[in-house]
Formats: sequence, C-alpha cells, structure tokens
Amino acid sequence: MESKIRETTQKRIFIKSYPKFQQIEALIKGMNLPENKNQQISIIGKFDEEHLDATKNLTALEEEMETKCKALFPYPIDFGILSNPDIGTIFITGFLVSTFLQEIERKEIGAMLTGPYGILRGLGIYPESAALNLKALQLGRYLLIIRGTKKELKVL
Repeated sequence: MESKIRETTQKRIFIKSYPKFQQIEALIKGMNLPENKNQQISIIGKFDEEHLDATKNLTALEEEMETKCKALFPYPIDFGILSNPDIGTIFITGFLVSTFLQEIERKEIGAMLTGPYGILRGLGIYPESAALNLKALQLGRYLLIIRGTKKELKVL
C-alpha cells in the first residue's frame, strides 16, 4: 500500500494600520472578493468615546460601524464589540471575532489586558510588530489583518 504525502501551503499574515476607515473600505472594494469564498480578513478599530456628543451615543456609533463593515463583504461576516482596559472599546470583524470573544473564566480573551497582543502573536506576528500595531490601534488607527497563502496575499 502506498501512501500519498500531501503538502500543505503555509498561511501567512498581512497586517497594516490605517488612519482612516475609508482607506480600508477602498482597499477591500478594490479586491473584488468572490461571493462564494470566505476570505480570512479582519478589521479591528477603536471607538472614539471622547468625542461623543448628545446626538450620537456609543450604541449608535457601534451600529453604524457594524453596518459599514458588513457592507464591505459580499458574504456574511461576524462582528463583535468588547472593552479592553488598555485600548478602550474596540470592534472586530471577520475571522478573528471568535478568537477575541472566546471566553476564559467568563472573560473574553480580547478584553484581557494582554489578550490582543497574545492573539496577534498566536497568528505568527513578530513581537515588535504586534506591539507597534496595538499601539496604533490605541491611538485610534484601524488594523487590517489578512490571512492567506503567499500566492493569495500576492493576488490581494
């Protein structure tokens, strides 16, 4: 009996921070994502709670962002919101939602002080890059994270 050895292609991570959500919108719209293939794309952003006024509360802001994120993709995506003591209130969309919202002893991983750093490190992002990107998130920038093979990332 002969056995076949099947080679799997190694997945890689692309991560970049953007100062404006519109930049991510333009980038994703330009990708022409297929409807039948759920790409491994996530967006992480921080809600600017300091500049809220009486006309726009946090709940309205959260609903608006969820609508914006879901409109970017031709297929259904997950969306989650949590509060991290170091970063503030953040939203996550895409393939990383379940990881950030996974509970350990009744607390979401993303809500733990070092949770987001651990998640990024678990994806294979170097320590310096993970810390730098989380600092950018803390300062109000948006993170775009794409997971795929070298070939898929090159095409995107």
